[in-house]
Amino acid sequence: MTTPARTRPTGPTEPTEPTEPTEPTGPTGPAEPAGPTEPTTPSEPREPALDARMRVSIVAVALTGAAFALGAVVVAGPATALSVAIGAAVATANLWALARIIAALLPRTEGGAKAQSRAGWGIVAILKVLGLVAVVWLLMRHGIVSPIPMVVGFAALPIGIAIGSLVSDRSAR
Repeated sequence: MTTPARTRPTGPTEPTEPTEPTEPTGPTGPAEPAGPTEPTTPSEPREPALDARMRVSIVAVALTGAAFALGAVVVAGPATALSVAIGAAVATANLWALARIIAALLPRTEGGAKAQSRAGWGIVAILKVLGLVAVVWLLMRHGIVSPIPMVVGFAALPIGIAIGSLVSDRSAR
């Protein structure tokens, strides 16, 4: 009985991919290939962008606006309620954007305070105000909202901030 001879493939060979780096072979045997490394976490925990009082105030503004919109549905109908809700949403988004901008621009270290540009804050503030005016103008120009009910929705801003301040001050005690 004869055994078949082993032959080498004669066709084109596929290029080999580079192998993963391995640790040197130790006295106990070959080392295993190095696997993918897990992402490292920063040594210091990242601070939240907004403090607890600001988050409570933003939620209070949104809830106040929702209450105003529900009241508008009962008193004046769905079209008016939509304008109130959009006004409250714009007010809430405006407060959130302002809080994020201020949190990003306030330095956390003394070196950051010395290096910070005052002109940057002015440019960001002007762009935010122009953006707010543009959004409100577009909403009224295209007849999506009525002006007076939208102002009622904007009233959620000072009322919600006051409620949020009272609630967050009480919970801090």
